[in-house]
Amino acid sequence: MPSELPRRTQALVISPDFGRFWLGQALANLAGKGITLLIPLVAVVALDAGPAEVGLLNAAQFLPLLVFTLFAGAWLSGRPHRPVLIAAHTANAVLLALVPLVTALGGLDIRLLYAVVFAIGAITCFADVCALAYAPALVDGERLVVANSRLETTYALATVAAPGVGGILLGALGGSLSLSLGVAAYLLAVVSFTLIRHRAAPAAAAGEAAPRAGIVRLVREGLAFSWRVPLLRRLTLQAAWFNLFEQAVLTLYLVYAVKELGFSPGLLGITMMIGGAGSVLGSMAASRIGRRLGAARTLIAGIGLASAGPLVFPLVSGPVWLTAALCTASFVVYGFGLTVFNIFSLTARQRTTTEELLAPASATNRFVAFGTIGIGAALGGAAGSGLGLRPALWVAAVALLLGWLVFAVTLLRSGSDGEGGRHEDPAVARDAVPAAA
Repeated sequence: MPSELPRRTQALVISPDFGRFWLGQALANLAGKGITLLIPLVAVVALDAGPAEVGLLNAAQFLPLLVFTLFAGAWLSGRPHRPVLIAAHTANAVLLALVPLVTALGGLDIRLLYAVVFAIGAITCFADVCALAYAPALVDGERLVVANSRLETTYALATVAAPGVGGILLGALGGSLSLSLGVAAYLLAVVSFTLIRHRAAPAAAAGEAAPRAGIVRLVREGLAFSWRVPLLRRLTLQAAWFNLFEQAVLTLYLVYAVKELGFSPGLLGITMMIGGAGSVLGSMAASRIGRRLGAARTLIAGIGLASAGPLVFPLVSGPVWLTAALCTASFVVYGFGLTVFNIFSLTARQRTTTEELLAPASATNRFVAFGTIGIGAALGGAAGSGLGLRPALWVAAVALLLGWLVFAVTLLRSGSDGEGGRHEDPAVARDAVPAAA
């Protein structure tokens, strides 16, 4: 309740329950995004894994997004959210703890890493879809956009900075202790979720799932709606293209920085962690940029910066301190632009989608946009083995820029203001036009 918090704290965390939820999500994101770099680095350092193996390892982390996301949305329908989050991240903690345990026993193997990251990825699919549906239950409608901005900023910061923290920890503490800290973060997230006082309504608490026909219908309508509305279609396709080649770049960068630029795991982590400052700056500047440029041009500018940043990687050469500084600057630009784009993209999707279709349409966006991440990781690893690391980085970086160019031209030509709203739906816009006299 608001009275439980000082006024300044209320402005930040919105409500006590949302504050606990936000903290739990931040800790879970920190652990999940940290191991996206930490486990592949363990494979490179401890098992001498090459680009193809690292690519497959990254693909195993993200393949569950394609396999389980739509099913997760259907399965979670009508079920209480808090117990699912508690169970999911408890399971993630147990799975992650297997790696340092097996390492201590002398049995670390790349196949174990494949299995662990795939299992964590599958469980996280359920946890992430659950979290998307839980926030509206903890925050009233007037403050939902503010709450989503808080969550998006935390997520973006974790995406850019947490892998860097993982690299630093590996260099300072070693793989086993670093992974144990990830286990601790998952368990602390569980504690935070447990402290949430909000409880589901009796019908949901009883676990009454929607009828199967209703679930299938909503999934189908969410897919159709997301494709029918031009703005939603463009945002989803741009996100899918970006994630495809961004993940190829990140997979290649991990091996390229260590094996060709001479970075230690700690230095590689520093380049990514400091780059996370771009996400913070982007979240602070997003509203001001939007007022100056308008939503459509802000979307274009944001994803343009994010797409241009990785072009630095295949260009850099020279002493280690210089290449590290340039790579760090690249991550700052990338994080800034991506956060700005994500905030405006999320807001446009929320404003455009009806309440009934918000959950299935969000699952559709996540399925399409995030589903390409695993494919990009595998393609990046294969390209690095076949073309060489630097040529493969060039291909992926140029592909990012080409995708941005297509998005920019089509969005500007569409005449959309990028703000989102029911007017973006062709059926609504058609019905609003007066009949000819």
